[in-house]
Amino acid sequence: MRRFSIKKRVTLWYTGMIAVVLAAVFAGVFIFINQLELSKTEEDLQGMVADFADEIEFQNGTYYLDPEVDYYDDGVMFCIYDQEGRLLHGSMPVEFPKETKLQSHEVRNIKQGSKQWMIYDAAYQYGIGKAIWIRGIVSIHGMEQIMHMVLLAFLAVYPLLILAIGLIGYMMTKRALKPVDDICTTAGEISSGADLSKRLPEPKSEDEMRQLTCTFNEMFDRLEASFEDEKQFTSDVSHELRTPVSVIIAQCEYALEEDTLSEEQKHEIQIVLRQAKKMSDLISQLLMIARCERGKENFQFEPVDMSMLAEMTLEELSQRAGEKRIHLLSEIEPGLTARGDQMLLTRMLINLVENSIDYGKRNGIVKVSLFKKDGKIRGIVKDDGQGIGAEHLDKIWNRFYRADRSRNSQNQVRGTGLGLSMVRWIVRIHEGKIWVKSKEGEGSEFIFELKEM
Repeated sequence: MRRFSIKKRVTLWYTGMIAVVLAAVFAGVFIFINQLELSKTEEDLQGMVADFADEIEFQNGTYYLDPEVDYYDDGVMFCIYDQEGRLLHGSMPVEFPKETKLQSHEVRNIKQGSKQWMIYDAAYQYGIGKAIWIRGIVSIHGMEQIMHMVLLAFLAVYPLLILAIGLIGYMMTKRALKPVDDICTTAGEISSGADLSKRLPEPKSEDEMRQLTCTFNEMFDRLEASFEDEKQFTSDVSHELRTPVSVIIAQCEYALEEDTLSEEQKHEIQIVLRQAKKMSDLISQLLMIARCERGKENFQFEPVDMSMLAEMTLEELSQRAGEKRIHLLSEIEPGLTARGDQMLLTRMLINLVENSIDYGKRNGIVKVSLFKKDGKIRGIVKDDGQGIGAEHLDKIWNRFYRADRSRNSQNQVRGTGLGLSMVRWIVRIHEGKIWVKSKEGEGSEFIFELKEM
């Protein structure tokens, strides 16, 4: 499962926290306002029932009610009952349950269907064993509807509000972490070796990001100096070794022309000559890489027929493949043209095919495919040889690295250990891509892509 970026995770964390806090605050406010309204209604209802009772005169064991008394006042309906609970005066809402019992000085909520009322009953004595009940009834259905509508409105706006908070938070987080993105981008470019002189732009603000940027720039300075020293050392050593190796080769060739040598002596000299030529080839490749890395090699970028180049490479290496009885197969689309240096592209193809031949199994197959895909030239060099272990796949591009040195010596694998390193370098300067798929014991598949003209 793909992991979220830090920006997304931070955004999700605080958006989730804000969502929970906002929901809790709204729920608290909603409950508080609802209780506050109910409490206010209770107080108003009790006060209005007491005021209504003040309009009744209790005297000499009886009570007197003004004929013009108003049984409906400010949303409150008043009813007068005798002590047996029979309605004497006033009226009640149509849907109000008439069987509701009287309970002295207790505020109650009565619900019938979708309607709700708040009632308050008060008993008043006007003689021995005589009493009347006054009931106040107020509808709270409207208030409940308003609170319900407020709740629905909040539930409708809540997701949009959280989404807006998340988007704004993501933009702020992205802006705050932009220096980190710059660090990753520049570090990636430096890691690829494209430009070791690049440095991170230092933020103007004196904060942790500036300190981190300065630390990285200092590290890049040391890395660049280290790489430059390595390049200089490689160039110097290769140049110094070239002359003595050339002398060894020349002297070996001259010695082999002597007729006085025995067959055993000639055999020993031929062994020295082969090793000297191998060392000379290694030195030549190192010198070329060193000159190219230091910008002292001029490349001729021109249209190159990759289809013809691949065919020529297979023809040139057919004898080497025949020595191991490896069958070279091809599936090459004609007329594929790339812009590049022909010498370097030839070296790239030779190195890839030679690598597959060297590590291929006897009586095996090496197949070279070249075709157009998504506007690019894609090449595949596939073998059914010994393959590469997963732990070695990211290291085979390093100079002089071999996945299993003991096995290589047993199989007498030829090469300098620079082949794949040079291939990746050639593909990189042509602004292409290369990668490998391999499984130990089943073979390897090297895939490269170049821009098509």
